[in-house]
Amino acid sequence: MEPWESCRTKDQKRETAAMVSLFSETEEEQWQRLKEEAMIDSDEDDANITDGRALVLPQDARKRKPKKSKKSTVFSKAAHIQQKKLTQSISTSDMENLLKKYRGAVADEEDEIGIDVTKFLQDDALESGEEEEGVTADELISSLLTTKNTGASKSVETTPSVPLVSLNDEIFSYEKKSVARQAVVNKKQNGHGSEANYVVKDPFSGDLNIVTELPTQALSKLKQSSDNANKGYPSSGVFYWFDAKEQPHTLSEPGTIFLFGKFYEKKREKVSFSSCCVRVKNVYRCTFLLPREGSSDTEIIKEINDVCQKHGIGERRIRFVERYYAFEEPGIRREKNRWAKLRFPGKYPGFPIMGEFKHIRAVMGASRSLIELFLIKKKLMGPSYLSMENFFPATERLSHCELEFVVDSPKNIKVDDTARPSPLFTLASIQLHTQLDSKGVTNEVVAASIAVYRDVNIDSGMKTEVSECFTGIRQISSVAALPLNLEAYCQSKGLPGVKNFGNERALLTWMASTLGNLDPDIVVGHNFIGYTIDILLNRYHELNIPRWSTIGRLDIKRFPRSQNGNSNLSNEKEACIGRLVVDTYLLSREYYKSTNYKLESLATQMGVAGITDGRGSFEPGLTVLGNDIMKSSKDLFHVLLQLLNCAVLSVRVVAFLDAIPLTKRLTTLAGNLWSRTLYGARSERIEYLLLHAFHDLKFVTPDKKRFDGKRGRQDLEDETKRKTKYQGGMVLEPKSGLYSDYILLLDFNSLYPSLIQEFNICYTTIERDENTVSAEIPPPERLICTSCAAAGLPSPCSHKCVLPKVIRGLVESRREIKRLMKTEKDPNNLATLEIRQRSLKLTANSMYGCLGFEHSRFYAQPLAELVTRQGRIALQNTVELIPQISPLLRVIYGDTDSVMIQTGIKDDIRKVRELGFEIKNKVNQRYQSLELDIDGVFRAMLLLKKKKYAALSVVDWQNDGKTYKKEVKGLDMVRRDWCPLSQKVSEAVLSRVLNAEAGEDILDYVMTHMKTVSDHVRAGNYYGLEDFVISKSLTKEPESYRGTAFPHAAVALRMKQRKENVRVGDLIPYVICEGEHLNDKAYHVDEVRRTKGIRIDVEWYLSSQLYPPVMRLCEHIQGFSPEQLSEAMGVACHVRTEREIQETLIVDDFSHCSLFKSRDLSECFPTAVPLQVQCTRCHQVVPIDPHKYINDMFSASKTSFPNEPFELYNCVNCGQSLSVTYLANCLTQMCHKIIQQFYISGGNAAAVRAVRAQFTYFRALFDVPHAPGCSPAIKAAHRNLALRCLGTDQKLYTLSGAARAVDVEPVDHLFFCADSFYRRMDHLFLNVGNLFVSI
Repeated sequence: MEPWESCRTKDQKRETAAMVSLFSETEEEQWQRLKEEAMIDSDEDDANITDGRALVLPQDARKRKPKKSKKSTVFSKAAHIQQKKLTQSISTSDMENLLKKYRGAVADEEDEIGIDVTKFLQDDALESGEEEEGVTADELISSLLTTKNTGASKSVETTPSVPLVSLNDEIFSYEKKSVARQAVVNKKQNGHGSEANYVVKDPFSGDLNIVTELPTQALSKLKQSSDNANKGYPSSGVFYWFDAKEQPHTLSEPGTIFLFGKFYEKKREKVSFSSCCVRVKNVYRCTFLLPREGSSDTEIIKEINDVCQKHGIGERRIRFVERYYAFEEPGIRREKNRWAKLRFPGKYPGFPIMGEFKHIRAVMGASRSLIELFLIKKKLMGPSYLSMENFFPATERLSHCELEFVVDSPKNIKVDDTARPSPLFTLASIQLHTQLDSKGVTNEVVAASIAVYRDVNIDSGMKTEVSECFTGIRQISSVAALPLNLEAYCQSKGLPGVKNFGNERALLTWMASTLGNLDPDIVVGHNFIGYTIDILLNRYHELNIPRWSTIGRLDIKRFPRSQNGNSNLSNEKEACIGRLVVDTYLLSREYYKSTNYKLESLATQMGVAGITDGRGSFEPGLTVLGNDIMKSSKDLFHVLLQLLNCAVLSVRVVAFLDAIPLTKRLTTLAGNLWSRTLYGARSERIEYLLLHAFHDLKFVTPDKKRFDGKRGRQDLEDETKRKTKYQGGMVLEPKSGLYSDYILLLDFNSLYPSLIQEFNICYTTIERDENTVSAEIPPPERLICTSCAAAGLPSPCSHKCVLPKVIRGLVESRREIKRLMKTEKDPNNLATLEIRQRSLKLTANSMYGCLGFEHSRFYAQPLAELVTRQGRIALQNTVELIPQISPLLRVIYGDTDSVMIQTGIKDDIRKVRELGFEIKNKVNQRYQSLELDIDGVFRAMLLLKKKKYAALSVVDWQNDGKTYKKEVKGLDMVRRDWCPLSQKVSEAVLSRVLNAEAGEDILDYVMTHMKTVSDHVRAGNYYGLEDFVISKSLTKEPESYRGTAFPHAAVALRMKQRKENVRVGDLIPYVICEGEHLNDKAYHVDEVRRTKGIRIDVEWYLSSQLYPPVMRLCEHIQGFSPEQLSEAMGVACHVRTEREIQETLIVDDFSHCSLFKSRDLSECFPTAVPLQVQCTRCHQVVPIDPHKYINDMFSASKTSFPNEPFELYNCVNCGQSLSVTYLANCLTQMCHKIIQQFYISGGNAAAVRAVRAQFTYFRALFDVPHAPGCSPAIKAAHRNLALRCLGTDQKLYTLSGAARAVDVEPVDHLFFCADSFYRRMDHLFLNVGNLFVSI
C-alpha cells in the first residue's frame, strides 16, 4: 500500500486498489494526458461555434498543432511508459461511455454546449472571490472511479461582500495567554587595538577574548528521512506559508505553484511545526480582452480560438463580463466596459499580445504570473495560516522540506482565520572567507562559519543568543597542512564546532550537508545576495558538490547560470527559494542612513557587539591567509573566531533594524511575497497593494512593464529619479548666513499622500488622455461612476477615489496605533506597535512613487504632475501667509514640504512655540487632510546652500528648551571621501560657530585653531595614520577606470595584484603620500604600515582636505575672507573669478529650484508680463524670448541646425540684430517701473506675489538652461552657439567662449540684470500697507 492511501476513505481505498490493479499504478500526469485526449475525442460536434456560445472546449485532435518533442526526464519517461498501458487497457467505446456518464453527472453552468452568451452579461456579483476553473484531470478521474450512479455535486459557496479596502490591523491583545507557547524544536536557552601609526603591526599579535558563552553541543536534530516523514497525515490541515514559487510552463509540472512554510500539528495539546512544501496544481491563467466596437461575440470568440489554437493553448473557456478600467492604456474608456474573459490552465504559455487583432482592441493580464494571480484571487496578504483540503503526501519529492504535500486545485487552499501565534523560525547566519587561487583568477572558499538561532520570533524583537555554531576550514596548499590539534585547541578556547578539511570540495560538501540538516527558514548574511551566494553557486558548480541546492528548499538539479555582474541577480535569488534571505547590506541601505555600509562599521554605528571584546585585523574576504598563519593553531583560532563573530554581528544588525518583523508587516500590508520585500522591492509592494484593492472592486488592472533584461527594477527606479519628466517640488532660494535667533521649522505631514486625499486625486477621478497637458482637480460629478449614479447611490461611490481611500486607511490605522502607543507600558507590546506604525508610514509615503516612476505598473504622469503642482501651491501659499501673520517673520529657506522661518526671538522659547502654533492653525484651516505641523526649533543655524546647513536643534522645545542636539545636512563633514582629520577639524569649527556667545570673535578662534592644526600636521608626530585615511567606493571594476583622477582605483589594482579580494561596491581605504601624480601618490593603509620611507603628503592634505571644508563653513560669516584662512594655515588661496561664482550660483539655483523646470515659461508664469522691446530698425514692438528662439530653430530644421555661433537676440519682424546693451537697458527700465507700481499699490500680499512671479520669470528667461528637461542639443546650443556675452572689446561671446576669453571679461548683461532684480525680492516681503496703520 502506498503512503498516500492512508489519507483516503475505505471506499476510495477499495476503488483505488481495483483501478491500480487494472491500470498498473497510474500517475497524476497520465490521468491529465488521458483527460485531454478524452476531451478532444468527444468534441467533434463543437468545432463550429454558433452564436451565443460562451464556452469553448478543445478542438479536434487532428486540427491541433503537433507538440514539439521535449527533452525526456524521469517524470516524462514514466508517463510515456504507463500511458501505453492505459491505452491498451481501455477501449475507445468504453472510454466514450465513461465520459458520457461523467458529463451527464457533472453539468457545470459554463460547460453546457447550448448556453446563451447573454447569461454572462448580467451583474457579475454572482462570482465568488475565487475564479471558476475548468474540469481538472483529477476531478474527471475521481468521477470515473466512483461506482455510484448519482451525479457528482458541485458545492456553491457564497462569500460575503468584500469591503473596499481591508487595511485595518488585526486586533492587538494585551492580555497574557493562559497557555504558554510550546517549544517547536530543541529550544535551547543560553545565558549569555592599539592606535595605528607608521610602524609595521603584527595582525595577530593581540589575543581576542570570547565574551559570549557559545554552545558546546553538536548538531542535535537531523532531518527526518523522507520515507517516513509524510506518513499518517489526514486529508485536511493547517499550513503557515511565507514563500512561493511558480513552475514555468517550459519545465516539468507546469502550472504548479510551490508554497513553502511550516505545517501545523497539534497532538495532545502540544503544538509543533515542521518545514513543509505544498505543490498546488492546476492553477489557471486569466486574461481580459476588450472587443472592438461593432464586433459580434461570435467573431470575438472565433478570433480568440484561432489565436489559442495557433499557440498550442488546448484547453480554454471564454465568457463575457463587465469590468471597470481606469488606467493609462490609450483607447479604453475609463468606465465599466464589456470584456471577454479567457481562462486556461497555467501549463500553457500566456496569451500572445504581439501582433494586430481584427476584433480585439486591447489585451490585459496576459503577462501576469501564476504567483500574482494566486495571491490576488486567494486574497493572501502576506505570511499567514492556510487551511488545506484534499491534500496528500507527494509520492516523489521535489524539495528539501521535512514534509511535502500535493493539492490538486487552488480551490482546496483557503485563508485560515483562526487566531494563532506565528510559528517560531530557525535562522542560520552564514559567513565565508574567500581568497584568490594561485593564478589570481578565481575566488575559492577557504573557511565558512554558520551561527544557528532557534525559536526566532518573527513578529517582535528577536533573541540574539547563538543556539549552535559550526565552523569549517580547509588547507590552502599541500605544503601548509592544518595543525592536528586545531579542533581541540579551539574547543579549549571556547569555540566549539570547528572542523578541518583537506580540500575545498570536502569543505563545501560539509557545508551543503549541514544546511540541509539544519533546514533553516531564514538565511542571514552581509552582502549575501551580491557576493556570498554567487561565490557558493560558482564553487558548487565547479566542484560538482552533491546536495548543493540545500541553499534553498527546492531540490534543483541543474545549476543556475551566473549573472556575470547583473544587478538583477534573479538566478541567485531563485536558488534560495523556500528560505528567506535577510541580506544586512541591502536592508541597512534601505532602512539605515550611513556613509559606510561595511558590516563592522554598521555594528559600530549601531552600537551592537559580537562575541568578542575586541576587533582583530582579520577581515573576511579581504585578508589573505598565508602559510605561516595556516600552520598556527593560535592564529587560526583568531581567524575562525572573527569569522564566527561576523556571522553573529550580521544577526545583531538584523535585530537592531527590526528587519524581520518590519518586512513581514510591510508584506502583510501589501499582499506580496515576503522574500521580495526583503530584497527591497519598494514599488512592487505598492503595486500589490493596489492590485488587491482594484481586484476587489472588479477592475481590470494594467500589466507589468517590460524591463530590459540587463537592468533590474532598482536600476530603472534610480534612472527615473535622474530623468524626471515633470516639475517636482519647490525649493526656495536660501538666504545664506549665520543665524543666532530662533529658527522655526514647519513641515507638512506626509505631503503627497495628504494631497492625494485632499483633492481626491485618483486614476478613477482625473480626466486625461494622451493630449492632456495639465490635469485638473476633479469636480464633484467625477466622484461617482455612471452605473452608481444611475442606481442613485451616494457620492463618492465605491468605484471612485480608490487611491485616496487606500491611503486614508493606512493613515487612520497609523493614527490609531500612535494613540495606543501613548498609553502602552509593556516594552514588548510597545516595540510591536512601533513596528506596525513604521510599516504603515513607509507604505503610505511610498504611494506617490507608483504615480511618478515611469516603469511602474501604475505609472500616471498627469496624476504625479498634479500632486507635485498642488504641493508647490501649498508651500507657496504658506510662504505668502507668514509675513501677513507678523512683519518680523522671514522665510529663509523652504524645500518641497517644509519652511524655515527666522523669528527674530533670541531668548523666549515660549513665544516661538506660540508663534508656531498660530501659523500652524491658520494654514490648517484651509485644508481637511493636509496638515502643517511644527517639526522642530533651531537655537542657532548656519545656512550655506540648498540642502546644506547645520543647526542646534532644540530637543525639548515643547518644554524649557534647554537641551540641544547638533543637526548637519549635506555638509562635507558627513561624507566619507573626507579624511577623519578633516571631519574632526570641521566638527570643532562648526561646534564653536553654533555655540558662540554674543560678542565673541568667532573668526579669531577659527584662525588660531587652524594655525595650530596646520603646525601639528606638518610636525608629523601628533596625528596617527588613521586620521589621514580616505575611503571611496568602487562603482565598477578597477580596470574600467580611465585617467589619473581615481586614486582608489589605482590602489584597488595593486590589491588585486597581491591576490587580495576586491569587488565592486567595496570601500577602498587609502592615504596620499609624497609623489608626482595623484594615482602614484595613493597607497593602501597596509602598504604604508609595511613599507618604510613612505611619508604623508602634508601639504596636499592641508590644501585639499582641511582648507576647503573650513572655508565653506566660514564664508557666510561676517568679516571672513579666504585670504585670512590661507594665511593662517600657510597654504595657497584659490580666489574664484566672478564667472566661477556666477556659474556656481546658476547650478545651485536651478538644479533644485522647481520654478524653472517648465519648458514653456508662459505656462509656468501665466500672470507675468513678457519682455517686449521696440526694434531699432523697423520700430515694431517685438518679444524677447531666447529659449523659444532656439527651440523654434531646432524644431524647424533638425538636420540643418547651425554649427557656427549665431546671434541670439534678433527682431522677429525684420531680422535686425538687437544690441545686448540696448536690451539690458530696456529690461532695467521695465523692472524699475514694476517696483514703482509695487510701492504705489501699497505693497500688499497680491503685489508681493505679482512682483515675485515677474522677477522670477525674468530670471528664468535669461538663465541657461531654464529647464533641465531640455534635450542635450538644446543645452549645447545655449552654451556653445548662442552669442550672448559682451566683452570689453565690444565683441559677443558664447558662454563657453566667455570662460576662455578671461582677458576681455565677457559678461551676460541680460542675465546679470535679471538676477540683480530677482535678488531684490527679499526686501519686498514686507507689507508696506500695514506699516502706518497705528499712526
